[in-house]
Amino acid sequence: MTGTGPRRYHPFFALGFMRRTLLLYLVPLVQVLFAREWQALWRALAQDVALFCLLALVSAVMLRASSWELDAAGVLHLRWDLILSFERRIQNSQLAAVQIERPMLYCLAGASRVTLYPALLPKGQAVTLHLTRRDARMLADRMMPAPQQEIYHPAGGQRLAFALLGANSLSTLLLVALALRQGDNAAEQIALEQINQAAAWAARWLPAGLAWALTAWTFLFGLSLVRSFSHTLFYRVWRGGGVLASRGGLLVRVERRFRLDRLTCAEVRLSPGARLLRCYPVYLTAGCCNIDAPLFVYRAGQEDLVRRLLPGFQMPPRQPFSLAWLRGRSLVFLAPAGGCLGFLILLLLVASWALPAALPLLALPAVVCTFWLVCEIEGLLREGAWPTEKHLTFLRQRRMSMHCVCVFSPATALRISQSPWGVLRGRATLTFAYPGRLRERVRSIPLSDALACAAFLERNDLYDKDHPV
Repeated sequence: MTGTGPRRYHPFFALGFMRRTLLLYLVPLVQVLFAREWQALWRALAQDVALFCLLALVSAVMLRASSWELDAAGVLHLRWDLILSFERRIQNSQLAAVQIERPMLYCLAGASRVTLYPALLPKGQAVTLHLTRRDARMLADRMMPAPQQEIYHPAGGQRLAFALLGANSLSTLLLVALALRQGDNAAEQIALEQINQAAAWAARWLPAGLAWALTAWTFLFGLSLVRSFSHTLFYRVWRGGGVLASRGGLLVRVERRFRLDRLTCAEVRLSPGARLLRCYPVYLTAGCCNIDAPLFVYRAGQEDLVRRLLPGFQMPPRQPFSLAWLRGRSLVFLAPAGGCLGFLILLLLVASWALPAALPLLALPAVVCTFWLVCEIEGLLREGAWPTEKHLTFLRQRRMSMHCVCVFSPATALRISQSPWGVLRGRATLTFAYPGRLRERVRSIPLSDALACAAFLERNDLYDKDHPV
């Protein structure tokens, strides 16, 4: 394997610097806002042109002074040589994930945006490079090769669920589920009828400003839904060579690669929409790469697919309900939703006496908070952490979703903390500290479970030291 030799970045590297300085162009226009004269406008435009030429010259110098090189050993060298010279080296073994993005403008210019995520550094220190399409592909194949062995293509209902769960709206999920039950031919008609009914309800019961805000939110969410669906086009997930990868998208082509031996955790999010469709999204965290987009979606009963793509993945064990589990548990789970719901109920009582016309306006957020409270009650009943045969697993309720997490990284650290109430009741809060300075908390679990998790990680850490790879 030979090295690439020193290479230049794509000119979009300089455009990235220009984009970060757009605010400077607005400074001369502030004079026009106060002066309100044509002469001030022409003077501001002349200043903007001069500023643009200066920044373009600085960008050209930056592009000329920067270079990258991949040597025969697979080490990436990032160099800067202008007045001061320095070099940064990145080994492929230090990387946890690689992402290649090609938005529409990048596709037209033949460019790609490559983001390299180190395994141990925080997310803010991820390295972003602007390369040509061929260089980006070559760099990813050299630093994290991913031969296609186990391939998965979402199709049909799974693609629809993938798009909807990416957009993340319960109302649209209900709408689409209703349309699909009526049959494919009537789906569009059913959807339009539901939208018309929602618009009529908004116009009848909501004030004009709030109705317009609701309409604008619906329109923006529609754009988000279209973008999410375009991401599922030409989408596939594959595993090979110790790497799990995905590629797809129409308007924005995105490819992600995760090293399985650097994988921090995998989680399945049981959101209300996922439970309605019985399709569950899988999210990955590797090092400092924590992208809030599902890698793939699987249907209920397809757990074998998850285990084929993610060897060793385990869901948290199902715990039978018992009053002993709830004894002494803190009610901090119910505080956010309970507080909001109590405040809205108080407003409803006052409005029923002083302003009855505002009751429908206050009833809508009260219903949302009631549903939120139901989700937090589920967290009160189920949240916990348990060691399994190979990995540490835990359940964490966040907002309206239940997160089922399987921890892969042996470098995970635990912190066990107890409040005075927890000491009396034998409860503790468990904080997971992942590589990449990411943290997750599991609240008010039995102290015995927290100590069992700590002992499990200690045993596995000693085993890894005695049996190095």
